[in-house]
Amino acid sequence: MERIILAFSSEKAMSKLRVMLEGSGYEPAALCRSGAELLRAVSEYDEALIIMGFRLYDMTVNHIYENLNERCRVMSIVRAEHTEDIEYDEILALPMPVTRARLISSINILLGQIPEQKLDITRSADETRIVERAKLFLMERYHMTEEQSHRFLQKRSMDTGAKLADTARAVLSIDD
Repeated sequence: MERIILAFSSEKAMSKLRVMLEGSGYEPAALCRSGAELLRAVSEYDEALIIMGFRLYDMTVNHIYENLNERCRVMSIVRAEHTEDIEYDEILALPMPVTRARLISSINILLGQIPEQKLDITRSADETRIVERAKLFLMERYHMTEEQSHRFLQKRSMDTGAKLADTARAVLSIDD
């Protein structure tokens, strides 16, 4: 899958991202300003990577995702306050402002161009203990399951751009 579709209601945002993509060797297959236009463009492809904002003129990223086939991937570049509004874990949320390096790295991950081994960042034993302690803290204090607590830490880590262990330390400092 190398078909990338950009969908933004703001012409300025779309233009900026298009320049970032083209400067990194990616050519957008389509540029869309509305959800209806985006869904028409997606119907022409078996699979595609959709890069969009949180809201188009007529639909949000959640509505778009609900109408896609399972072979499409969605990345939403959003203001920090909208990251919690994304209802599906399968949608990759990149908080603004987004750098070219972060955008291209995220695209490569979603397109599967970075082998899984490179994505598996090994943690030291100390970092692993801190992450486990933070998960236990979340499970006890907020009655989360282990999966929910891990997902919470991962999401916070991605949203802030911090390492998972640093996010776990921040969670544990709440209890101090």
